[in-house]
Amino acid sequence: MTGHALTFALVGLVVMVWPWSLVPAFLLAATERGPVKLAAYACGYVVALAIVMVLAATLLPPGPRAKSTGHRVAWIELVVGILLALFVLFLWIRQRRKEPVTPKWLSGLDRLGPVTAFALGLWVPNYMLVTVAVAELTLLGLHGPEAVGVAVLWVVVATLGIATPLLVLARSGAKAAAVQRSWREWLVKHSSVIIYLVLGLVSVVLIVKGGMSV
Repeated sequence: MTGHALTFALVGLVVMVWPWSLVPAFLLAATERGPVKLAAYACGYVVALAIVMVLAATLLPPGPRAKSTGHRVAWIELVVGILLALFVLFLWIRQRRKEPVTPKWLSGLDRLGPVTAFALGLWVPNYMLVTVAVAELTLLGLHGPEAVGVAVLWVVVATLGIATPLLVLARSGAKAAAVQRSWREWLVKHSSVIIYLVLGLVSVVLIVKGGMSV
């Protein structure tokens, strides 16, 4: 139970700082009408996560059904974790000498409207990690309101990352424009490093969890 709860919480934290969700949030905040587009983006993001997690909490049976396959799942987690770590190492070796550039799809965020930003929020969550969280939620053995409450709390934690720019801009006042520019420059420069760190954390979690269960 403790292992499943820890993995469930860690996946929520990883989703919270996932670069492919977090970077667009900060870049949207740096565009014209940034706060409006960011609010629409955050709404789409929350709706997507909430639907998946709440449906999982209410419709899926609790975890004893999955215990018979635990050993096989542990081997899969271990192998996937090792492959992911090797993939991160390969990306780092290949890209460490390249100059940071703004990816074309991120540049396109400047032209988005609120409706499209909402749709982007529905699309960007890392559903692979959300699937892991759903699996761990079913293994916690919770029922009814308890399961829904835990699912809602997970969604809140997972959303804190993309909600941060809205809170900061709201408190920045006249300095908001300068803050927006600094975010964009920093994120474009360090986006690759963020991705390496987050993927590395996921690989470590999978390796440790799988290795302890095989």
